[in-house]
Amino acid sequence: MANILVLGAGVYQIPVIECIHRMGHRAIVASIPGNYPGFALADEVVYEDTRNKEALLEVAREREVKAVLTAGTDVAIPSMGYICEHLGLPGIDARTGVLSTTKIDMKQAFVDAGVSTAEFRIVSVDANLDECQDVAERIGYPVIFKAVDSSGSRGCVCVEEASHIAAALTEVRDVTSNDHFIIEKYLVGIEFGMQLFMQHGELKLAMAHGDYVSPGATSVPMGHYVPYGDDALAKAATTESLKAARAVGIGEGAVNVDAILCDNQVYIIEIGARAGATLLPELVCVRYGFDYYQAIVDCALGNEVTVPAETNACSAAMVLCPNRAGTIANVDQMPAVAGNVQIASLDVKAGSTVRAFHVGPDRIGQILAVGDTLDEAEATLHAAQDQIRIVMDDGAPLDWLEPKRV
Repeated sequence: MANILVLGAGVYQIPVIECIHRMGHRAIVASIPGNYPGFALADEVVYEDTRNKEALLEVAREREVKAVLTAGTDVAIPSMGYICEHLGLPGIDARTGVLSTTKIDMKQAFVDAGVSTAEFRIVSVDANLDECQDVAERIGYPVIFKAVDSSGSRGCVCVEEASHIAAALTEVRDVTSNDHFIIEKYLVGIEFGMQLFMQHGELKLAMAHGDYVSPGATSVPMGHYVPYGDDALAKAATTESLKAARAVGIGEGAVNVDAILCDNQVYIIEIGARAGATLLPELVCVRYGFDYYQAIVDCALGNEVTVPAETNACSAAMVLCPNRAGTIANVDQMPAVAGNVQIASLDVKAGSTVRAFHVGPDRIGQILAVGDTLDEAEATLHAAQDQIRIVMDDGAPLDWLEPKRV
C-alpha cells in the first residue's frame, strides 16, 4: 500500500481518489477548507492551499508519499512538479510545472520549439485602452484577451473590435493576480482537443476529441465526444501536440491539449500536464477499453503502463449546466445508469444553491453515453438528460443550457 498525495478535493479528483482505493492504496487529499466532495473519500485530509508547494512538499516528505496527482485543473500543477522533483518521484519536474501553467512561458516555449501557435503579445494589466487597442490592431482583429494564471476559460475574452476592449480588460483584471496578460490572435477555425499519455518521454496514447461548448461570444467547454476528425487531422494534431508536450517538458503522465484547425493547419492553443476535465478521462476509458485512471496512477507510481489499441467505440459526454440560478427544492428523477448510459450523476442535492452556467465550476452533474455511431451516442445522452427532473425552490423545474457541437 502506497501513500498517494492528491492535490485538490473537487469533483474532478473524485475518480482519482476512487481509483487509488481500487488499487489498494491510500489517498491523502490536500485542499483549502470548503465544501469539496473529495474530503469525504480521503483516507487523510490536509487543509492546505494546493499552490503552497513548500508546505505540500513537507506533507509529502512526512507521509513518505510515492506519487503526487491532480486532475481537471491547472492550479496544483506547479506544486505537483515541485514535489516530484524534490522527492525524485515519477512525473513532471518543477520547470515543467511552471511552463505548462504559465501561459506566457508556455507560448514562448512553443515558439522556441517551432510549435504551430497563434501570434501573441505580453501586455501590462495597467495598460490603458489606447495601448491595448494599439496591440490588438498590430496583431489584427479578432484577438483574445487572456489571463495568464487562470483555467476553465476564465479570463479569456474574444475581442472583435475596439469597442469590446474595455469589457475584456475589466474581465481579465477581475480574474488575474499577475501584473500582465496576453493579447493573441484569435484564430478563426474549428477548436478541438487531444488527450495524450506519455511515459519515459514516449507517446503511448493520442486521442482527438470534439467539443460541446456554451453558446455566446466566449465559449466554455460543456462536454466532449469521440471520434473526431479524419486520419489526416489525427496525424497532424498528434505531431503538433507531441512537439508541444516536449517543448514544455512533459514526459510522464496524462496531457491535455487545446487545439484549433485553421486554414487546414493545426495550431496548439494550450497544453496541460494533467488529464482533461469534463469527462475526458472517461472518454479515453471507452475509446481504448481500459481503466485510464489506473494507468495515470500506475505511471505516477513508476509502474510500466500498457495501453491497448484504440477501438471504434463512439461516446458523448456532457456536464449538466443550469440555465438559471437558484436553490434546489427536490430531485425528483435521475436516469438509470444502464445499457448505453454509462454515467449519470449529480454533484448537488436538495438544498444546494446553483448558479447559471458561465464557467466550468458552475456544472452540477454529468452524463456519458455510448453508441454504435456518434449520433446514436448523442441521442442517448440527450434522452437521459431529458429524464432528469429537478424542482427549484420557486416551484419551477430546472432546465439546461444547450451546447453547440464543434
